[in-house]
Amino acid sequence: MDEYLQYMKTLRSQMNDVEDQAAKISVEEQMQLTTIQTMENDLNSAKSETKQLKEDTELMMKAKGQICSKILEKQRKFASLESDSSSLTQTFELIQQQRANLSTKLMEKSTYYTKVAEDMNAKLQQQQDWVESKKPSRELEEHDLLSAGLYEPNWTQQKAITS
Repeated sequence: MDEYLQYMKTLRSQMNDVEDQAAKISVEEQMQLTTIQTMENDLNSAKSETKQLKEDTELMMKAKGQICSKILEKQRKFASLESDSSSLTQTFELIQQQRANLSTKLMEKSTYYTKVAEDMNAKLQQQQDWVESKKPSRELEEHDLLSAGLYEPNWTQQKAITS
């Protein structure tokens, strides 16, 4: 019976060892299951973040496309305005040149007409002076002709002239 008890003790010891090992394996298995679940959760989170990053990237690419489109539109508009500005500047310069030319011509014509007016005034003055210088002698001639009876004045014409 001693042997039997010895076997039983050995068996009990072996069973305790097996139970300890089973408990260790169970704990280890539980730890591995927990680790696997944590890794699966991390993987799902990473997949979700990757999906969100892709969506964010697509939104940023769309926004970038819109911004680039607006930039190109503004650049075209700017180039058009620069062209218009250049054309307007050239037109303004031509207008300034024409204005200067017309001003010069106007001054030349003004000078010409002033000279013509001065010449005409001088000639008129000469004629008036000549008429004034001849007036007393004409009155004398008329007087002489009247007294000789050779001249009859037209008083109606003189009245119309003097009125």
